[in-house]
Amino acid sequence: MSSREQQVSWVAQAAAVYVTTDRVVRVRGDDARSWLNGQITNDVRTLAGDHAVYALTLTAKGRVISDLWALDDAPGMALVLPEARASAALERFDKHIIMEDVELEPAEVRVITVQGPRASEVVEGLGVRRYACARLTEGFDVWDADLAVLTARATTLGGGVLDAEGWAAAHLALGVPRVGVDFGDDTYPQEAGLRRALSFGKGCYLGQEVVYMLENRGQLARRLVQLEAPGAEPGSEITDEAGKKLGSLTSAASPFALGLVKRSHAEPGQTVLVGGSPVRVRTVVGA
Repeated sequence: MSSREQQVSWVAQAAAVYVTTDRVVRVRGDDARSWLNGQITNDVRTLAGDHAVYALTLTAKGRVISDLWALDDAPGMALVLPEARASAALERFDKHIIMEDVELEPAEVRVITVQGPRASEVVEGLGVRRYACARLTEGFDVWDADLAVLTARATTLGGGVLDAEGWAAAHLALGVPRVGVDFGDDTYPQEAGLRRALSFGKGCYLGQEVVYMLENRGQLARRLVQLEAPGAEPGSEITDEAGKKLGSLTSAASPFALGLVKRSHAEPGQTVLVGGSPVRVRTVVGA
């Protein structure tokens, strides 16, 4: 196996360690939890213990500004934001602190994620902050842990450390989209298959009306799909057999790719063309 294939196998079969560039922001103040619940798409009202919840922050028109992980961080809450989207997300949050007792406090924390069926064995007994966080599959995030210790433990279990290429390839192989790559400010959550980031019983948040309409009455024009597309390049046009454009690839690492296609062709087993070559739709992301 190539190094990239080996790294993907660590995620699927053992434990893979990856040093993220995510930024941690603590949410402090008497209104921290109730305010945050009104800003993001998932429910944090009862969030407690060592578990994180996946969520989004949206524009008023229901498009994705950023994804994030929210967790209990007594006496307040905490957000883990992707570095590339953190500034936009924080600007959006700042605008919606009106009369609430809320302060956003950036924290100097290194977030390392351990993903895979044996991730719990890697993070056990470290003496640092850890929480369940299924970024790719079952896994945990840890704060300011010793990378050498994590690496040694993962290697003993048949895993290892992912580089950026391996991290991207694992997303593709497992059909997990990445913000700023496969979805972003031109995408509705349901188009990218992000229903796990949505709560439909939590009450109001910015962009909620559009999300609810799409869920209950709307018809999505396109969906994100995983394709078997060996050798494909990101940005390649996806067409039908007659040459009509259906969409384009958002990311690719042979043999898999992700792409947004018209709903009519977003079905497993469908054949479409990428660069004139037939490829098969493997899954619809989040279906």
